[in-house]
Amino acid sequence: METIAIRDGLVYTNGILTEASILIEDGVISKISKEGVKGDRIIDASGKLVLPGAIDVHAHINDPDYLYREDFRSASRAALIGGVTTFLEMPLVKDVDDEKSFHERKSQGEKNSYIDFGIHGSFMKSKNYTKIRELNELGLRTFGEIFTCRPFPTDDSAIIRLLHDSKLTGSLMLFHAEDEGMLSYYFDLFADRRDQLCVHEARPPEAEELAIYKIGMYSLLTGGHAHIVHLSSARGMRAVNMFKELGVDITSETCPQYLVLSRKDVERLGPYAKMAPSLKDETDIEELWKGLQHGKVEMVSTDHAPGTREEKDVGYSNPWQAWGGVPGLATVFPLLYTYGFERGRLSIEMLVKVTSENAARRFGIKGKGSISVGSSGDLIIIDRNYERIVRGEELYKVGWSPYDGMKLKGWPQYVLSNGEVAVEDWSFVKRGTGKFIELHPASMK
Repeated sequence: METIAIRDGLVYTNGILTEASILIEDGVISKISKEGVKGDRIIDASGKLVLPGAIDVHAHINDPDYLYREDFRSASRAALIGGVTTFLEMPLVKDVDDEKSFHERKSQGEKNSYIDFGIHGSFMKSKNYTKIRELNELGLRTFGEIFTCRPFPTDDSAIIRLLHDSKLTGSLMLFHAEDEGMLSYYFDLFADRRDQLCVHEARPPEAEELAIYKIGMYSLLTGGHAHIVHLSSARGMRAVNMFKELGVDITSETCPQYLVLSRKDVERLGPYAKMAPSLKDETDIEELWKGLQHGKVEMVSTDHAPGTREEKDVGYSNPWQAWGGVPGLATVFPLLYTYGFERGRLSIEMLVKVTSENAARRFGIKGKGSISVGSSGDLIIIDRNYERIVRGEELYKVGWSPYDGMKLKGWPQYVLSNGEVAVEDWSFVKRGTGKFIELHPASMK
């Protein structure tokens, strides 16, 4: 494997930006120096940001029934174009809850993913919640999504027992937090509506808040370890942080769609904005940005869950029938860079924390999330003057993005995955595959 010397970049290491050079040998960072370094290949990073590759802990990419939407190969290509060098695969419909289903999914990733990947055990619900210890022995230590609502509702007693077992095993439970009673009420109340806002108003922020109160209280009771996925509202964020103050081991992630899009965008995007949880208001957007900057929300994931145009277009006549999900792997870092760092909502320190460092720490992804001697050669190099327009047909198997037409900065000129150049001059060039990584979740208290 060729050695790579990245010279004279503005490198984020040890919590600061510093002008330095990096040597990568055998896929691992072996030297960070103020002096020059030599390698088989030299990359001039003068005046450019050199940051750790982004980590997406929540991507639905390889469900056997929906490979026409996305698979490991197409998803990992999109991820690399946007600077994501590790993702954690979240089952979409088919459970990964026994040895056979786990090894089938793992084998697919090892054959087809261009980047390193982990797998969440899923979907844990009333029928299979007793399998946590068995799945731990296979190397699965993170479990989700655990739905507190439709379409895979888990009853309260199962949730308590899942959190109980999470304490005993050191596992992490990942929750889709919306209250089913509230959703049931609004889905029935709005059933005859056909305007595009109906599917968003049927999932109010109070539903997220109430479900988090329940999860937080059960975690307090059992000492379990909880993580809230795709946090979408200020109310939900406040609920999470209330339980942190009580000593509960609970963290959260939000997504770019909840940081960039609001209900004001629904008229423009129509069913292409349908997702769960729903889009909220602009006040929620600003509060979530503040939460990221001040460490109240630990990370940003994508909840990457694309549907085809056909699966979205049916929503123009009946929004209830449209697929609820959006693609996001290629745009998560450019969106955070453009709408966060460039606009002063995120410092460079917090940009790195919420896109890579905190995910590696919480999910126990060894050797990832930072630029340091001995860590993986997963790096992105950013020309701060470069910008390009989002074109979903160039990025995704489904051929669209909710951000189509937006001009973004933060697209990496170079992406290195395990010391191999995967993107060069903003073009995909990766050849080899990634590897499966075991997760070892840890508390962030």
